[in-house]
Amino acid sequence: MKLLLALAACSLLGAADRPIAIEDVTIVDVTTASLHPHQTVLIEGERIAATGARVPAGARVVRGRRKFLIPGLWDMHVHLWYKENQLPLFIAFGVTGVRDMGSDFERTSAWRTAIEKGEAIGPHIVTSGPVVDGEAADHGNLPVIVARNGPEARRAFDRLWNMNVDFIRVGGDLPFDSYMAIAELARHWHIPIEGPIPNGVPARQAIEARQASLEHLDGVTHAVSTDDEAIAFFEDCALHGVSVSPTLVKWQRMAHQNDEALENDPRLKYVAASIRKSWPKLATDNEVSEIRKRKDNIYRLVSLATETKVQVLAGTETGEPYTIPGATLDDELEQLVAAGMTPHQALEAATIEPARFLGWDGNMGSIEKGKVADLVLLDANPLDDIRNVRKVAAVFARGRYFSRARLDAILSGAK
Repeated sequence: MKLLLALAACSLLGAADRPIAIEDVTIVDVTTASLHPHQTVLIEGERIAATGARVPAGARVVRGRRKFLIPGLWDMHVHLWYKENQLPLFIAFGVTGVRDMGSDFERTSAWRTAIEKGEAIGPHIVTSGPVVDGEAADHGNLPVIVARNGPEARRAFDRLWNMNVDFIRVGGDLPFDSYMAIAELARHWHIPIEGPIPNGVPARQAIEARQASLEHLDGVTHAVSTDDEAIAFFEDCALHGVSVSPTLVKWQRMAHQNDEALENDPRLKYVAASIRKSWPKLATDNEVSEIRKRKDNIYRLVSLATETKVQVLAGTETGEPYTIPGATLDDELEQLVAAGMTPHQALEAATIEPARFLGWDGNMGSIEKGKVADLVLLDANPLDDIRNVRKVAAVFARGRYFSRARLDAILSGAK
């Protein structure tokens, strides 16, 4: 698989040597949920040079008639912890950016550098490197810096600061004193802390500590017991600039671990056999019954969150068993809609909201002149049906054009 992906990268990378014009396409405005038909989007280098333009002489023309153009998608909760490079798969499914919530920092940084130099295929990457937690992970994939008390937490922060990570990722078993020490340093040095709410930290205290994102929403279920309390909690999150990433597909997978359909997903063929062999066997009915109750509660919270201005980020925890890089984000968007979000809100959660969260909305997240040309060309309108994000006709990553045939070549190389 490594050789096939390397060969695919060599043959597919070529930098654009002339402008690209996406002609007669319908632009999906993710900020207003509006459509702008019969547009020509001009790409020069890595940037969008113009929208509503004419096709200039010498430009490479991509036919956009009866197609819909959306910003590149972001998966805001992945783990790049396998030694196998799966990053081209994200591009194959229209995911042009990922937030890595824990992996080998040196390896992930090397992949990111190769992508940024145009030497490899893959999405934008922001990464935490190792997780700060109260104990080592129960599996070998996730690197952890153990911080059992305040002094150890401060040393962990210094180590991560010197590594130049993008944010500090806290784990669910981080003790209260360790968490507060990390939070104090993070505020002082202006670096975000992100992750689940640690078990020993009250949810509202995490808000007050300015934790930038609350992952999985599990910790929130312990803090609210009524709908009114949940709405008030999310309003407080919005007031303090705290985002939520519910990772509904995680809960869906955990609640249906004993469903053979999970094992028989045909898209699993795109995941390396060496990775699939490392996954545990499916659970029994007794083991998932309690998880199903928790899942229903999480979905209820997402429905209530839509009544507030809290920022919701689409994430999948890709890297966990039975996830497919890129493809599982399509599942997450469907689950967000199933939980009560509109297709427009779900699309926001994977485009403009990640850009705003990262402070990059001046450069990406919507289709505007001057922004990075991370784009996905679809055969149908995602505002009508979010499942239409699966109908990828082409992808543009940093201005590089990946036709359907080139995307299929990436998928073929991953089998």
